[in-house]
Amino acid sequence: MTLRNLTIEESFPLAFQQDLLKKQSEHFVNRSIAHGAFENGYEDLPTRLHSGNNLPLSIDLCPPRRLIGTYIKNHWRVILSSIVLGGFIWYVVENQKRNQKQKKRYIANRE
Repeated sequence: MTLRNLTIEESFPLAFQQDLLKKQSEHFVNRSIAHGAFENGYEDLPTRLHSGNNLPLSIDLCPPRRLIGTYIKNHWRVILSSIVLGGFIWYVVENQKRNQKQKKRYIANRE
């Protein structure tokens, strides 16, 4: 009896599904942000990874909360650094505005 060689999808189904979920979440979030609606995120959603044999993989479409959660899980470092940097820049700008207002009040009171 001869057996055929297993494909990557058959050998590692969990890793294959996680990679597909990662591609779907990036596609969903990028499309949703670009068009401003969750409905547009589902357009042309990848349902399979391109492999050598192109066998379809049966999956369930995930709700938006899971796709967004996966996107955040994969890109948390960039998101966190953007929040910290944005907060620092906001603090500096607000502090400068407050100092300018205080200087104007001081000058107005002296005159």
